[in-house]
Amino acid sequence: MRLYLHPDNPEPRLVKQLAEKLKSGALLVLPTDTVYAFVTLAQNKESVAQIQRIKDLPKNKALTLYCRDFSQMSTYVRSQGNHVFRLMKEILPGPYTLVFDAAKSLPHYALTKQNSVGIRIVEHPLIAALLSQLELPLIGSSLDMPLDAMHDFEEVADRYEGRVDAVVSCGGVPAAYSTILDVRSWPPVLLREGLGVIPDNTQVSPD
Repeated sequence: MRLYLHPDNPEPRLVKQLAEKLKSGALLVLPTDTVYAFVTLAQNKESVAQIQRIKDLPKNKALTLYCRDFSQMSTYVRSQGNHVFRLMKEILPGPYTLVFDAAKSLPHYALTKQNSVGIRIVEHPLIAALLSQLELPLIGSSLDMPLDAMHDFEEVADRYEGRVDAVVSCGGVPAAYSTILDVRSWPPVLLREGLGVIPDNTQVSPD
């Protein structure tokens, strides 16, 4: 199934349709402010397993949590200092993944071996519209295809339409990964340079 939504103002009827699909356990391919991603509702364990099968990921490979706002994010991470909150206000929503110590409320498939979690607040009208209709956050992972190919929605749909419940167009994507910052210590540690501008005083991971 392919759906085409307005890039700036996704049609409420279609957003509601997608939200209902997610509530019933669907796995979708959605655009974000970085790349196309496999996305499902955080409680949909079987759809999470389908992402792992499609991408050939180990079961202990954590996925990314997509939260509506800081308040929802705070439910799933351990409390952070004011410096982290100030950083979040500066850069989010935007093309960043922040790595936190995870709260106990998170399902195991969202966690790394170190009990950390990667969280995004995405600057995209469709993701924002969906999260406004859902009580739980979304969870997902970028598509396993070359970045350049993600500029072509029809190529994306041809590749994944038979393996997910819907592939959704809502404007193009930059086709660049998010910048990953580990904020479990301060200053934050850069784990991956991506679309987001690296904040001042960020350390570079030695790995």
